[in-house]
Amino acid sequence: MNLRSLTLADNELTGPIPAELGGLTDLETLWLQDNELTGPIPATLGRLVRLDSLLLDHNRLTGVIPRNLANLTNLTVLSLVGNGLTGCVPVSLHDVERNDLHLLGLPDCPPASVIDFLIESSPLDGRAYGAGERI
Repeated sequence: MNLRSLTLADNELTGPIPAELGGLTDLETLWLQDNELTGPIPATLGRLVRLDSLLLDHNRLTGVIPRNLANLTNLTVLSLVGNGLTGCVPVSLHDVERNDLHLLGLPDCPPASVIDFLIESSPLDGRAYGAGERI
């Protein structure tokens, strides 16, 4: 599909953001701000590599900011404020020219390589251990 702009701001939309929006790979503008959208930001939005403007602010979105939004290297505008997002902010999103990430009050995510290292070096092997047992 050749849709380049989807602007549905301030339309009293409810429910989750459809994951299928990630299939609109020609999309350059996605404005869904000022609605009543709920649930997480779909990770599929990370497929929209042509996106230069992503406005999801002032909804009721929850959960974490998907790490793969860092794939959106053409973003020049990113707004996520006014939601109930948790977790951390992928560091590369701070490179977006116009963003409101500092208003979220969330820490930066550690680099993926640090997370991989911590998981790989963990003594936990997936088994359940009882009280007093040594790992």
